[in-house]
Amino acid sequence: MVGENLKKLSGGILLFTALVVLSFAQGLVDRVVASVNGDPILESDVKLGMLFYNTTDRREVISRLVDVWLINQFLQGKGVGVQEELLDQALVKIAQANNMSLERLQNELQKEGLTLRDLKEFLRKEILFSQGIYAVLLREVNVSALDLELEKLKRGEVEVKRLVEVLVVDKKDGERLMRALEKTKDLRELAKALGLKVETLLVKKGELVESLDKEVWNAKVGDLVFGEDKEHIYVAKVLEVKEEYKGKSLEELREELLEKKLEERKKELLQNLRKKSFIKIIG
Repeated sequence: MVGENLKKLSGGILLFTALVVLSFAQGLVDRVVASVNGDPILESDVKLGMLFYNTTDRREVISRLVDVWLINQFLQGKGVGVQEELLDQALVKIAQANNMSLERLQNELQKEGLTLRDLKEFLRKEILFSQGIYAVLLREVNVSALDLELEKLKRGEVEVKRLVEVLVVDKKDGERLMRALEKTKDLRELAKALGLKVETLLVKKGELVESLDKEVWNAKVGDLVFGEDKEHIYVAKVLEVKEEYKGKSLEELREELLEKKLEERKKELLQNLRKKSFIKIIG
């Protein structure tokens, strides 16, 4: 029952992110199974870990709890903690999610040899490990415009287009076009001199007449280029190069990259903390 309760709420608990200055303390109330820099991990912590992480693998749970303890010690050194009100609310939500009163939840925990205080202290550490750490890491992790552009290109979801003005001239008017070009290189003036209209097109590579397409995609913005086929001469001016992103919105992509960077930084931090810490596993 308790295992199901904790499993149901484990995702919801992660939403509690308000952090304040707080001091930690936990009494040695049962058997020590491990220690991290002198701070004990108790049998009750392992029991709650098995329920909360939904596993019976003691080694896996103890390893996870070591990480939790390391992050909590790191945050304690920076004066970061969890509001007592949030922890009380979390306990109430666990009870409500399972149609229980706090008293009944306490009775369910007692069947496992646990108390509400055990659960509350476990949640304190888990919330800091799962969410509190990001309040600190966000100060040193960010997603730049370059990060976004590289990620879009890596995913192959960027479509490059060119905005061009195109003048289509019958080949029989080729000489008139040449004479007009001697007077101006302005496409709209050329069109006026020939009694034609300029078309503005947003095109992908390969969408224009082959001879013109090649010139357009080799040209710089502002260049005037030419192409032809059996019946027409094409004059085009590149106005702008545009990139259209077809995947997630930029904000969604930014959030995804930020989450990835935070997880990588957290992993790196844990590796460094493990190297510098005294960790003893008793069993």
